[in-house]
Amino acid sequence: MSNPASRFPVPSCNPPKAGDSHKGAISAADEQAFVAASERLTAALEQAGSGRTHEDIAIARQRLRELAVKLRDAGYWRSDKKGLRATVSLLWQADRYVSDIALRPGDRD
Repeated sequence: MSNPASRFPVPSCNPPKAGDSHKGAISAADEQAFVAASERLTAALEQAGSGRTHEDIAIARQRLRELAVKLRDAGYWRSDKKGLRATVSLLWQADRYVSDIALRPGDRD
């Protein structure tokens, strides 16, 4: 499989602005952690072909998924449909990459 980052553009995740309706439900730390996790997974996918370990991608994917669920439960995505779509797309790319690696015989870290 070729590098998934080159086949699928990675959208940027833009969290809602401070004045949005969910402000009281989400802490600044959660929002910052989410943005950092998105950036980490994006970077891991982009570097997959140049020596990044598959474990790094799996860990980054799991962290982003956990934070996305936490933000979903707090109502974060109600006002940020573009960010939701970007996050789902990024997680889909990571899932596909990890699945493709798992299906390759004898090519695991």
